[in-house]
Parts: sequence; structure tokens; C-alpha cells
Amino acid sequence: MNWNTVKLGQILLKSDQWVEIDPAEQYQQVTIKMWGQGLALRQEVFGSAIKAKRQLQVKEGQFILSRIDARNGAFGLVPKFLDGAVVSNDFPAFDLNLEQLFPPFLGWMSKTASFVDLCTAASEGTTNRVRLKEDRFLSLEISLPALEEQRRIVARIEELAAKVKEAQGLREQTVARVDAISSARATHIFEQLNDWTVISLHRVC
Repeated sequence: MNWNTVKLGQILLKSDQWVEIDPAEQYQQVTIKMWGQGLALRQEVFGSAIKAKRQLQVKEGQFILSRIDARNGAFGLVPKFLDGAVVSNDFPAFDLNLEQLFPPFLGWMSKTASFVDLCTAASEGTTNRVRLKEDRFLSLEISLPALEEQRRIVARIEELAAKVKEAQGLREQTVARVDAISSARATHIFEQLNDWTVISLHRVC
């Protein structure tokens, strides 16, 4: 396959969209789950509850990571429902170079062990103070196919992911049915207790 080698700094552009925190305004705060599980709403608070006077405002489609836990897979694309949320300086955000990168491709690629390894390689520090160094992270290289190939790969992955999800749903339905049958059978058996010998619990426990 004809994949090009590019530095992360060519496809991830540092965002500096800082906003002054208004004590009377309400803000969404972000939490980033580890091991590629993406972003979630941490809480909504008034600016008066935020200690910092300035926060970084993120927008839909940006790539955001945790300086502390990037080596543990804490990063992801900002979803629509978190557009406009704010984060501290410990959560750098990046705009994507859409001329070279299809966002869902980065979303899937960042879930791989090799991408986590890049974050680990870009992190340094003593115990409990390990931080990702942005300059080092952005200087690292990845293999990147053309946009058309990225879209084809994403379509294939999402097709497989849908099948896996469907299989998981069928499995859960099967387990639920087995549990229901087992429960019904157990109920039927224990309804026959009148025909059994009754003993005190201390004799068997």
C-alpha cells in the first residue's frame, strides 16, 4: 500500500481558543476516558465554581488528550454535544488538517496500541508526574494513506464494528433467555417443597 509518512504536527494543529470565565455563565466540563473510550460530560457548572480565570474552549471534531493519561489511552475526538465545553491546560486540543486527514480515521487509529505507544514515547517525568510533551508528540511520525483510502478503511471498520455490535446484542438476548428459562425451571422445582423433608438451616449451614 502507498502510505505516506507524516509527522503528527502536520495533521494536528494546536488550538489556542482561550476564553475568560464568566462567574455568572454556565459551562460544560469534559472528562476523557482511558483506553480509547472517548470523551464524556464531566459536569455543568457556573463559572464561579471554576478556579481558573481562563480555560481552553474546545469545539466539535477537535482531537483532545490528557497530558497525564495520554499514555493510558486518554484522548479522542470532541463530539457534537461537547462543542463549546471548556478544559484546563492539562488537556491540549488540536484542529485537524482536513486536507490530509479524515477525522473518523484518526478516531479509529487512536484506539490502536501503536498510537498509545506514541503517546508513551512522548511522555516523561518522575512517578505520578509523568506528562506528555507536546513538541515531542507532534514530532513523531505515523503512516497515513490518501484520503480516499482512509474513507475506505473507516467504512470497512465500521461495517465490522456494526456486525460485532449485532452479535453482542444477539448474545445478550440469548443469555437473557437462558436466564429466564433457568429461573422458571428453578421456580417450578422449588414449588414442590411441600413434598420435601423440612430441616433447620443450622444443620446444613
